[in-house]
Amino acid sequence: MANFAANPEAVARVPRALAFRYDALPLNLAGGVLSVALADPNDAAVVDALRAATRLRVRPLPMAREAIRENLHVAYGESAVPDADRSGDAPAVRAVDLVFARAVAAHASDVHIEPSSGGGRVRLRVDGILRELETIPAGLLPSFVSRVKLLAGMDIADRRAPQDGRCGIPFEQREIDARVASVPTIDGEKLVIRLLDQYASTPDLGTLGMPPAILERYRAAAHAPWGFVVVTGPTGSGKTTTLYASLAELDARSRNVCSVEDPVEMRLRGVSQVQVNARAGLTFPLVLRAFMRQDPNVVMVGEMRDGETASVAVSAALAGQIVFTTLHANDAPRTIDRLVELGVARHSLAAALTAVVAQRLVRTLCEQCRVREAIPAHLRDEKRRMRETMPAQFLGTLSASEDSWYVAAGCRACAASGYIGRTGVYELMEVDDATRDAIATGASSVQIAQIAARCGYRPMRDDALAKVFAGVTSFDELTRVVSWNGAR
Repeated sequence: MANFAANPEAVARVPRALAFRYDALPLNLAGGVLSVALADPNDAAVVDALRAATRLRVRPLPMAREAIRENLHVAYGESAVPDADRSGDAPAVRAVDLVFARAVAAHASDVHIEPSSGGGRVRLRVDGILRELETIPAGLLPSFVSRVKLLAGMDIADRRAPQDGRCGIPFEQREIDARVASVPTIDGEKLVIRLLDQYASTPDLGTLGMPPAILERYRAAAHAPWGFVVVTGPTGSGKTTTLYASLAELDARSRNVCSVEDPVEMRLRGVSQVQVNARAGLTFPLVLRAFMRQDPNVVMVGEMRDGETASVAVSAALAGQIVFTTLHANDAPRTIDRLVELGVARHSLAAALTAVVAQRLVRTLCEQCRVREAIPAHLRDEKRRMRETMPAQFLGTLSASEDSWYVAAGCRACAASGYIGRTGVYELMEVDDATRDAIATGASSVQIAQIAARCGYRPMRDDALAKVFAGVTSFDELTRVVSWNGAR
């Protein structure tokens, strides 16, 4: 492509920000058909976005992503590209490449680029905790930010409005998907980059950390022929991973399994996955209604964000499909309140809902350096209570020692943090007839929790405390992640 010559008419029809955002190189315009080079010509979301922006028919053609990016600079003029991008060894280019490489190597989920009056800093979120990586000199920060925005297809000239974009980071013969969001602050633009490995190995439901009793009951709900299963928790609590693991256990060869997500975080074999694209009019409710016309057996909705999406999903569950979704709520019983707030009718919710899982992620202790320590007296009593009242399946590997547990220390293996990796802590609320009646008649979340407890519901704190006593995590980590108000 060294002799590439831009077609001015084709380039003029595709906004520069859109071309760089999606790595879409305009090639030709003839007979109302716009030919565009794409790294993935089968990416319907990108084709739809180009069609909506240009109001033309779009003919996608394959081209290597690196060639597209190189020729985008030619097509849209080198004057639009910062000096940092014109030289492969420019400081900003090297700095950005190094940050991305270190972030991927550290298995970071997010990269935070934060400005200050004297420059800026880069922090990585690893195992849910932000760690400072390096500082950026004041003279380098503007070109550093511009470089990231340019890679993500964002408008580098606009520093006053929030923007979002995406790019790929090469890693071990594949690409890590990077979603970039910017927001203007009083000291400059702050960027947060979310890293998603769409080709990572599919998670296994049995390895996420669910206690055996919860896992058995959750699997029964997930494999049911119809129903409405909600996984709830704050951002970054592993909700989507739980749903991916659930779908991976289903037989996609004999079922029509569909998902609508924003973004698609992982590609699943046999699942028809659609990524939301608001600019192209591809919204959660629109895709859900389209799915309903394609005879689905299983539908996954990445997140309940509005009343229309919630209502369509509940209707699908009532029509005989099994619907999986995520929602932001503090615990399982309060999920009912959140769905009602979104506008779902209580009688429909009572009829459709089959199970609610609430979860958090806690860091797991480094086994090479964890230190045994005496348990405070009041928590020893709590441990005895758990032994006496909780089923053995729920307790899992609860330690037999009544007077000690493990605390974090720190060594080279865990980068002096005392922890390596994370596991989930869970609570499961199954919806039986008594719970359905309570939901339909407007019972409070406290009343619903009391009714659900008769069917085995236990608050998340019990699973978290069992993992502390088993030496999986520490009590400090429990109090950081899970609400704790002392022994009951």
